Amino acid sequence: MKKRLNKSDRALAQNKFDQVKQAKNRIIVSFNDEEKAKRYLRSKGYRYQEVYSFKEDRAMLYKNFKNSWVKLASKFDYLNDNTLEMGTVWNIEQI
Repeated sequence: MKKRLNKSDRALAQNKFDQVKQAKNRIIVSFNDEEKAKRYLRSKGYRYQEVYSFKEDRAMLYKNFKNSWVKLASKFDYLNDNTLEMGTVWNIEQI
């Protein structure tokens, strides 16, 4: 006979599952150019919904027909792994 978990163990297991689920699918892809990122989202069926901007931080929310959301956000980071050049990198993250 299978033993049931008590309430606190179930809560811990659910929290751990949620953390793994969120970490696995966070960043999809990153781009050096905003237009390339927008074209990529369009090709995947996402449509622009909202924008949030404050000083240098810019973020745009996109939604597709399956009701899944992604965030296109700017970040000041290394442009690629091979050089030390820094600039604006656009990351696409699932929400």
